[in-house]
Amino acid sequence: MTTYIFIGLSLVLSLIFMPIIIKFCKKFNLYDYQSARKIHSGNIPRLGGIGIVFAFFISTVVYLITTKEVNITNYIPILLAGLIIFVFAIVDDLLNLPALVKLIVQLIAVSIVTFNGYRFTQIGFWHLPTIVSFVFSFGWILGVINAYNLIDGLDGLCGSLSITTIITMGILYTLAGNKEGVICFILAAAILGFLVYNWPPAKIFMGDNGSQFLGFMIATIPLYTSDEVLEYNKFMIMLILTAFPVFDTIAAIWRRLRDKKPIMSPDRSHLHHKLLNLNYTKKNALYLIAFLQVLLCASVVISYFLGKAKGFAILLESMAFMIMFFSIIHYTNRKVLMIQNAKTPEEAAKIKILDDPVTEENSEKEEIKD
Repeated sequence: MTTYIFIGLSLVLSLIFMPIIIKFCKKFNLYDYQSARKIHSGNIPRLGGIGIVFAFFISTVVYLITTKEVNITNYIPILLAGLIIFVFAIVDDLLNLPALVKLIVQLIAVSIVTFNGYRFTQIGFWHLPTIVSFVFSFGWILGVINAYNLIDGLDGLCGSLSITTIITMGILYTLAGNKEGVICFILAAAILGFLVYNWPPAKIFMGDNGSQFLGFMIATIPLYTSDEVLEYNKFMIMLILTAFPVFDTIAAIWRRLRDKKPIMSPDRSHLHHKLLNLNYTKKNALYLIAFLQVLLCASVVISYFLGKAKGFAILLESMAFMIMFFSIIHYTNRKVLMIQNAKTPEEAAKIKILDDPVTEENSEKEEIKD
């Protein structure tokens, strides 16, 4: 019962902090500016991540100090590294740091975690050699930090993906008997308080300080050792839970390399942009992604109950579904853009016929009727 007190404390603190941060940002003109990957309009305060992190850290520290069931030293490396990511991301939000500086800070934070033993140690039946474990975990954490930073371009999106992932990890850890489940639920409560103000139309954005911190926590929380079933499928589980930001980031990197643009350059070709091109409203795009994310989370929990092999099979099916979903959205969006960019109505009609055999067949039937 006492754990619910700390979860509730995190939620209440987050709800209290958000209006204060909104007023602070308005007073000092700390707004989120338009960019190539942002689709909002107007002046929106952009330091909501501060409320999330403060609520989480206060509640977590109180929990760790007052409970005798956990070893506080086990949590210091991840909390310290997360704090480093958060502090420098705030500086970045305010001063727009060079990409190299941000990378160096991230490398320092990741080193603190991995060199203290928090790494992936196996993928399925393959137990990773130590050097492979280091390199693999290093790349994983760096990638997820930046993936959640890049996906934060639509009201409620990063928060929704983060809270569902963290709640799912909390459920898995609780089922496995890990005390880290409580930490997950405390963080989820802090995000919920933010989402109250970030749900469209958003009154506040989390900023890079929030998205990078959440990406870091989502990448590192699974690195605590757990039971045999969870360890066996842990990487696949996390790949499914982070599929939306990770797949979107992979697509973005490929797109920029193909177009010979800097990898970190912003654009309007992320998943949510594509859904908007397909005539989804901002809310409907958010609801679709959130609904599919909940399905993925459900499949992950089910996979745990099925054990190693059967659970792995469920996870592979979920992965195949996500690949298919991204492919369908990509090619449908490309067709729409080609039609929109057509110089003449005849050229647009030709594109429709070439890309849609059913349309061509129906067109031929109409000609026969005439």
